Formats: sequence, C-alpha cells, structure tokens
Amino acid sequence: MKILIVERDLEEIKGIEWYLKNYFMSDIEIIRMMDSSKIMADFQRIQPDVLLIEMELASFSVEQFLRKQSIPIIGVTAEPIFQQAMKAIRLKALDLFVKPIPLEQLKSTLLQVSLPRQTAVTDSPLPIETPLYSDLYLNKPDIFPLKGRGFFLIECADYDHNLMLYEWLIELPIFQNLTALPLQKRVICIAETDDFAMLLKQLRIMSQEWEKFSGDALNIAVYDGDETTLLTMYQACKKTLTQRFYKGYSHIFRSTQTLYVKRLEPLLTPEEQHLWITSLENGDLKAIKAFLYKLTHPSSYYHQDDVRIHLTSILAQIRRFMMKYHLQQQAKLEEQYRALFHFILEHPILYAIVQEFILFTQLLIEARKNMQQQQIADYTEIAVEMIERDYRNPELTLQVVANELNISANYLSNIFSKKRGIPFRKFMQQHRIQQAEKLLIETNVEIGTVAEMVGFTDSNYFTKVFREYYQLTPYRYRVQVRKTDGSKHDI
Repeated sequence: MKILIVERDLEEIKGIEWYLKNYFMSDIEIIRMMDSSKIMADFQRIQPDVLLIEMELASFSVEQFLRKQSIPIIGVTAEPIFQQAMKAIRLKALDLFVKPIPLEQLKSTLLQVSLPRQTAVTDSPLPIETPLYSDLYLNKPDIFPLKGRGFFLIECADYDHNLMLYEWLIELPIFQNLTALPLQKRVICIAETDDFAMLLKQLRIMSQEWEKFSGDALNIAVYDGDETTLLTMYQACKKTLTQRFYKGYSHIFRSTQTLYVKRLEPLLTPEEQHLWITSLENGDLKAIKAFLYKLTHPSSYYHQDDVRIHLTSILAQIRRFMMKYHLQQQAKLEEQYRALFHFILEHPILYAIVQEFILFTQLLIEARKNMQQQQIADYTEIAVEMIERDYRNPELTLQVVANELNISANYLSNIFSKKRGIPFRKFMQQHRIQQAEKLLIETNVEIGTVAEMVGFTDSNYFTKVFREYYQLTPYRYRVQVRKTDGSKHDI
C-alpha cells in the first residue's frame, strides 16, 4: 500500500510512518509531502493508494483537484472547526482525525482500503483430531510431520473473542483443509499446503477478513523451523507472539525471526529522577515524550518486564508530584492514575502504554496549571476582600496581606497585578479615595477626620492624593458637588 502523507509537521509524518511500518504491515510505502502545491504536479507520477492530508493544506485549487481523483482520502486537522469538517465531507474523506492522530483508528481506517476480499471454493475443514491435544499437553516425543502442512498459532487482541475466532475459522473458505485446536487464549492451526508463500498470503487475507468481521485484530505466528514435536512448535510460536509488545497487532511473524531483546535498568537513576521532577515542575511535555519514546524506538527492544518496572518507577515520581500539589484529591485524576498503573502491568502493547502515559502526564500538567491559576485568583480575591474590610487601618500594607496569606509580598504583588491589571498599592489607595469621596458628600466630617477614617495618617498627603484623582482638593470637591446637587447640608 502506497500512502501519500501531506502534512506540515515533519515529526508528525515520521511518527505516523514509524507506527504504520511497525504496527501495521511491512508492505507499506510512505511518500512525504510538506508542500500541498506539489500534489497536482506529482500526483500522477506517485499514484498513491491512499492520501492522508492535513485539511489546512487543502487549498481551494487542491480541493478541486482531489475531488476529481478516485482515491481514498483521510483528513487530519489541528482545528476541529466546522469549516474543516465540511472540507472533509466535500472530499468524501473516509475519516477526519483531530490531532494528535489516534493511530489505532488510523490503522482501522486504512484496513478499509486494503486489497479486495479474495474468496475461493474449498473443501470442508478437517475435523479436530483429539489426539493432538494429548500430543500437546503430554509432550509426546514423536516428531510432527510438516510435509504438506503448515503450523501456525493465532492470537486475538481481545482474548474474549477466542471462541468466536475458532468458530469463524472452521467455516472460513480460504484454506484447502484446516484443523483448529482452540486453547484458552489462542488457537493452534494446521493447514494443508505445499506452498509456504501462499500460506502467508492466505493468512494475510484471513487477518484482514477477521478484522472486518469482528473489529478485532490478530497476530499470527507461523512455524518455519525444522520438524519437531507439537509442543516445541507451539512453544516457539507462543514465544514469537510476544513481539506484540513491541510491534502491536495485525502482524504475521515467523518463528525463526526473533528479536534481539536487551536488558534495561528497571529503576530510575538519580539523573532520570531529577529529569522527571524538573520536567513535571516545568510542564516540559517535550522532554517527557522524548524520554518515553526512547522505549519504543525500533532499533532497541528492551525486555518487557524491565520496561514495565521502569514505567512504574516513573509512576512513583508522578505520585510524588501529585501528592505535592494535592492532585490525588481530584477523584478523576486519582482514578486515572490507578487505571494507568494496571494498564502498565497488563496491556500487551508498549506503544499504547506509552501513549496512555503521555496523555495522563499531560492531564496532570494541565491540572496543576489550572490549580495554580485558580490559586492565583483566590489569593487576589482574598487580598481584595481584606482591603475592602480593613482599608480604615493605616497599618494595612502589601506585606501585612501577604503574611496573612502565607505567601511572599513579591509573589502577591505579581499575581495581583496580573489578575487585577493594577498594582496592589494603587488599588488600595484608589479604594480609600473612593470611600473618602462618599464621606465628603454624605457627611459634614472635617477633612482631617475623613483622611483618618479611610486609613491616611497625614491629611496633607490625603489632600495631595485626592487631587490626583479628582483634580480638586477635598474641600473644593465637597463644595462643588453639593452646590451642583443643591444639597441642604451645611458646610
């Protein structure tokens, strides 16, 4: 399958390419294109089977061109808005994904445009040979003859579908003759064939058809070693299927094609602990992704038990971060944290684990950011309440309020200015002058007394500040307002 990806972000293209080549099929060819203007010029030369295009790059002329082509289109957008959705509809896109692209869903969509279903008229499958079970479980020493036969082991992504898979297999008209032995989590199959290449082709068709039928994915391990006992072949294929941890599902593995798996120090080093603490504190999601993606790099396969312990070690650092900022008190986050712990221990696919890890870390960073913003708002509003309540007190200052809130005066000054758009001292002064104005209009209290009543210890300074706001002295302001209003108050 040849896929043309038209996307502005090269790293995004590389990520999709890596995933599809490692988790989908080996016969995928990716053509990268970052300039949409080249589509019309190079389309006929490339002749892609599928087009994956960022909707923002589908200009009017490109859209008009694509609407004339008969090619499956998958849309991607960073802006989930109505205009992008309408553009995808006009292009008759199979799907429209919002970034970050859900890669499992992308894979499912691509399967809809794979090779058309191939069918063949075949004989009925062979009945289950009961002695094969005893050969398997009792490890009968007899060599199992493979001449004219192919041995393979099938595993569903969802183990609960195993019985359904077995019942579907024995009715499947792809193999000439098929013997199937259902186990708890897998199905052993023995097919009559003299052509190994044809067997692989049949298995590919079978895998695609099963996914269309059930919505579930398969992994298949084909035994291609020397003739041996039934149990030895089963164990070899079962071991081969553990490659799912690194490569996901929808694969056909050969039993002789094993991965070189390295050991990984499961516990974090002091340097790694510091990296995680710093990254979480700074909200550095880029550094977190870089650290985690090293575990999924196709050139290095680490022992999966080591990886799982390694990830739980990271989770311990995340727990400390949550406790520090009381994020565990948020019921949803706490539930997701516990779910991630089990996901790390139980999920069969490393890439999916890493993605869930990144998503949860992103949620934590956002939760802490929102909490800080809320906390800033709370500190500011409490400070305002204190000013409104205690403005008469001449001892009320920025430092007094900061001490009351148990934060530094500098921090309070910064957040107050950001939240209110005015410095703390200016806000308090403004509030005092507003209260003084009311007293001047509504009472006959002397100017010096009014100054004291709103927190000024120096009446001359009060007069100076009042004049800055109203361009009049307190006395002249009182006279002018009462004269204008025709007040009956005596001055």
